[in-house]
Amino acid sequence: MNYYILPVVINDRREVTLQLQSQDQPVQNQYLIEVPENVHFNLFSMLKDADIRTFIPETQDIHIGNLSPAYTLEGNKLTVTLRAQEQAPIVPAAPEPEPEAEAPLTYDDLDTYKPAPKQQPQFFDAPPPVLSASSNIGHFAGCIEITANNYSNGAFNVFGNIGHKLPELNTDQFPDLHISVELVVSAQTYIHQFIISFAHPEQFLGMALDFGSESSQLAVKRYQSGFGYQEKKPEHENLFRNIYAFHKAKGWIDREDTSSYYQEEEHTNFYKSIFFLKEDLTGEYEDIDKELFIQNMPDNLKMLVNSSSKDSGFVTLTEKRFHQLPNLKITHKYVDVFSRLNFNINKEGYDINVNLGEVKNKTYNSILKVIIESFLKKEFIKYSQAKRKIRFVLLVPNIYDYADIRHTQQLLHMIFADFAQHEYKDKILAWEILTISESDASFLGYINKNDVQVRKDSDYIIVDAGKGTTDFSVIRTGKDNLFNIKPIYRNGFAGAGNMITFAIFETVLHYIRANADNAAVAFRFIKDQVLRNLTDSNLEVKNRLYKELERLKYNYIDNKAYALNQWVNARSGDFNFRNITESGSDINTLIDLLSQIENISDFYGYVEDTSKLIAQRVVSNLKMIKDNKEDFNCGGIILTGRGFLFKPLAEELRSSLTDQLQIAGGLIHILNGTELKDVCIKGVFNNTVRLNTERIGYPIQIIVGAKQDAAPATQEHEEEKKKVSLGNRLINLFFNELNDIENAKAVLTTDKPITYDTLYKSQILIGAKRFKVSGSSLYDNPGQSVDADIIFTPQGYLVRKLEHDTVKQILQLSEIFDHDKVEMNMVVPSLFPNYIDEQYIYSIRRDDIRKAPILPPPPFSGGASQNPGYNAPVNKPKGPQYF
Repeated sequence: MNYYILPVVINDRREVTLQLQSQDQPVQNQYLIEVPENVHFNLFSMLKDADIRTFIPETQDIHIGNLSPAYTLEGNKLTVTLRAQEQAPIVPAAPEPEPEAEAPLTYDDLDTYKPAPKQQPQFFDAPPPVLSASSNIGHFAGCIEITANNYSNGAFNVFGNIGHKLPELNTDQFPDLHISVELVVSAQTYIHQFIISFAHPEQFLGMALDFGSESSQLAVKRYQSGFGYQEKKPEHENLFRNIYAFHKAKGWIDREDTSSYYQEEEHTNFYKSIFFLKEDLTGEYEDIDKELFIQNMPDNLKMLVNSSSKDSGFVTLTEKRFHQLPNLKITHKYVDVFSRLNFNINKEGYDINVNLGEVKNKTYNSILKVIIESFLKKEFIKYSQAKRKIRFVLLVPNIYDYADIRHTQQLLHMIFADFAQHEYKDKILAWEILTISESDASFLGYINKNDVQVRKDSDYIIVDAGKGTTDFSVIRTGKDNLFNIKPIYRNGFAGAGNMITFAIFETVLHYIRANADNAAVAFRFIKDQVLRNLTDSNLEVKNRLYKELERLKYNYIDNKAYALNQWVNARSGDFNFRNITESGSDINTLIDLLSQIENISDFYGYVEDTSKLIAQRVVSNLKMIKDNKEDFNCGGIILTGRGFLFKPLAEELRSSLTDQLQIAGGLIHILNGTELKDVCIKGVFNNTVRLNTERIGYPIQIIVGAKQDAAPATQEHEEEKKKVSLGNRLINLFFNELNDIENAKAVLTTDKPITYDTLYKSQILIGAKRFKVSGSSLYDNPGQSVDADIIFTPQGYLVRKLEHDTVKQILQLSEIFDHDKVEMNMVVPSLFPNYIDEQYIYSIRRDDIRKAPILPPPPFSGGASQNPGYNAPVNKPKGPQYF
């Protein structure tokens, strides 16, 4: 582990950490630069605060001001040599002798006393101005003039200008520029190489994919052809139509097919993320662990399910033993939960049993490849002579860690490399892969809106509540340059819109138990008819029930009396909710009863409990940042994601933010309509902001129990905490976590270095995961001269032990695996209905359900128009819309 790392900025839009090593390494990274006509464009630069960090024992970091850059352009290779100036060793200054003590004055000295001369005020010179010097490096490929600006503070900027020779770029023969950055330290050279591919506006294609829990979307960016090559507004692809057309082209569905499909979300460009995997997987797997994709995909993995015909609908999938897959984002983190969901792979006549955790990556990879290729197929048919250089951006949730990001990026590189070598050979000329946090992307889309004002030097909070996860970020805008943003904090958890749907499901089960004449019979009906059908992969029944629950959630109202009247009057033949548990009824009767009901309300508090828990977990984490960030200055809070279409959740979070964070309600902004979903994908193409796409989180040192040690909680404070949680079952379950967050002191490493003296009792929070320093040697030989820091590298975050600023030891971070049953109270409901675990269904475990009274016939049985005294919804669509 002997190398230096150097942060640079590519094309004034992407921050990259270069690993400079003493031996040559294969060129791995390629970056696209969109070349404009007649104006300068940035190739790469090193900023004034970009010190070079060392990972070589017994060496020190190199300050950027001690570097002397030199440039050499030979053929297609640009070499940037950074020569470190020798630094004189720091010798501790000898202590100055203490001045002799003067004898105190007496009254006899007053006659001879003369005051000392008055000291003149001391003036300090202003810091020297930053000067720059330009140097012409040369002409690349005969048409791009490359120039460098070197600054007196050590920063430099390399930029190009193509002038009027832009047409020469529009050929697949135009070469790439190979850049070698070489650091010379004490006669030793450390090197990193990368490639820049120049894209003519007609060649460039930007793609952005939001692979959502509830639905997925794809947008593209192009330039107008002809004079000026103006950048066009991003186009939203109809992702369902692309996938549907691709299935036809591959012969996976009939070319004459005109059926409807469950994955189509009408009147939108979205594709519903509903996938089915066959239990008995066919195909030849040479190495089950190393195979990247599902074999025989048309037979084994279904991305389209016909809703018009039983031949390829849910009934057939059930007969062929397909499983509807739980949320792939959540299963990615909590893979151990799914040991019961098993599949079979036949190899050499032997059935090998594998669980979902062993095939989830293959499934995700296969879906991702189809989504990308479904667009590229259309692209190269529509533009048959086109040559493309593609920048592909994938939005990722905050629960992903660095290893997840690297794995996903490597997979995408392999997919595009395969396309470029086979299906689209000589059509895909180059590609660049990026990932970006979903909540960060939402902020970038927000600041591009015409009707908002974003302040400089301010902290913005973004909360993105989707279908499966809630992500949140804190972003600081630049002090001088608004767009020089710095992500302060990212985190997230399982629990959002689908957990609300689960609360609706709990309400239905509770209502059945409360209205049954025989409690034991009702319990058996729920177990045999409801839960068994959900766990036995009866896909048609499962999705019909889920559709009705989503519809009821969409039509949720606060007026319990108005909603309850509908439930009392619901009929399915001879059955109602009073006798549904009797013999002769089944889950289909329940689904039919639900279909007769327009509205639901929070009859028993499940919805309120769930909304409060989601809000409280968000606010507790954000409060930790607010309380520990000395210069916290809230410029606004943006609520996005279609989970906030459920108004009680939005209102609960708004209330918690204002009450607990003391943030004015006027600073809280909730987006509307389709913007709740597509604002994130709009932000992907914001080139005014520099992004470090590899960093999914920034380290925060959590000093456990520091506040408790410093000041024990008062009795009044404890009583107040009890009042907050009293009566809320879910918040009580998470009490320990919320209490730990409240009592933790946090050191934000974006503001100041970690505290070495308390590192032994600290955890390092990065994104949604917690880590500890591997090994105990970090704490050996402590002293005033010993320190530690956490540095981001291409291998992830590493810890350095320092003495007198000299690196003594380099250590890794180890993840703390503490996913317990408490966390599962949010994870399992978020996977409903595709994963069921009875121990997390409170409505069937509780023994305090009282029998509902038999109500007299209501005074009315019609709609709201017959009784305006009830607060019924007016002109509200029936749904369902999944959120």
